[in-house]
Amino acid sequence: MHAHGAQAAPSAPGSVVVDIGGGRGAAVIFTGADLDGAEIEIREGGSAWDGTHVGVRERLLGGGSCWAALFGPLSEGDYEARLKDRPGSFVLTFSVVGGKVTKAGWPTP
Repeated sequence: MHAHGAQAAPSAPGSVVVDIGGGRGAAVIFTGADLDGAEIEIREGGSAWDGTHVGVRERLLGGGSCWAALFGPLSEGDYEARLKDRPGSFVLTFSVVGGKVTKAGWPTP
């Protein structure tokens, strides 16, 4: 992976906003703490990987924390995600529905 500067601090409850509605939704991919700071790349199903990615961050919740990557807004449709710059990485598939947040889980080792 390449560096993007300092790793982002954990996000606090209520600090993340995504503009969804109509034909746009979002996706949250939950991971284990082992992927903290990793980059997850996304593409619409069947299209080429173009480097669009976000980082996995710790997300602070009322009763603890989790690690996740948040993508949005996304057009309705089928998507694939993989670890960026890691050839042969697992590919996660999921669908996005307008006005909703899709939740998906990355497999843990």
